[in-house]
Amino acid sequence: MSDIDFNARIGRLNERVTAIWGEILDTSELVRAIRGGSVDKALYAIYMLETYHYTAHNARNQALVGVRHAELAPYAKFCFEHAAEEVGHEKMALHDVMSIGLKDHKFDIPQPLPSTEILIAYLYWVSFTGNPLQRLGYSYWAENAYEYINPLIDRLRTTLELQESQLTFFIAHSDIDADHFEEIKTIMRRTCKSEQDWVDVERVMETSLRLTGAMLEEVHREYELYRSGKSRRYAFLDVLREAPALAEA
Repeated sequence: MSDIDFNARIGRLNERVTAIWGEILDTSELVRAIRGGSVDKALYAIYMLETYHYTAHNARNQALVGVRHAELAPYAKFCFEHAAEEVGHEKMALHDVMSIGLKDHKFDIPQPLPSTEILIAYLYWVSFTGNPLQRLGYSYWAENAYEYINPLIDRLRTTLELQESQLTFFIAHSDIDADHFEEIKTIMRRTCKSEQDWVDVERVMETSLRLTGAMLEEVHREYELYRSGKSRRYAFLDVLREAPALAEA
């Protein structure tokens, strides 16, 4: 594929990502709450626990693609290397939850919210079936999301007075993902050869991003249920209301 054709394809993906993020950011109740400062530590905890759940599966479904298509040597190697680098990242999300006042309290982590389970299931589905290249669509936006979410992270950090030690998942990932994004574009140049490849990549990119947007909305709904006392799913977060200040890990 020529540089012109490849750049045109990447430009198309970037346009779609920007458009979808724009829809999410413009309509999301979670985003509106964060921007308005009407959040507390409980929302951060709920969001990071859902992040913990889906992140715990990323290395596994990434490796699954490599297992299914080991004959595609460059792509299989890419999948296995990226899977290895993703192992354990969910522990950073859990660390950040514990750091805001929960490290001295025992609790059972709730099962993922339904929308989080749908996202997890979808990523396994696209890793196990269909075009092996299609999972690159998820990686493409997920490894390059910071220009869209950094303003929200900064707002949360200010509102909740979070320290860097309480944002390890986002801070560590921002550096790692910058390198990954360049590697993703390199492997796409090498492997995405047909029109169908690009169609499949874009479809998974859009679907997985929209499913992530749905997860964000359910996080906010669950947070509102918790605050109103209509759900005790996150009853263990009551201790955060009693904490006088955020406790660094």
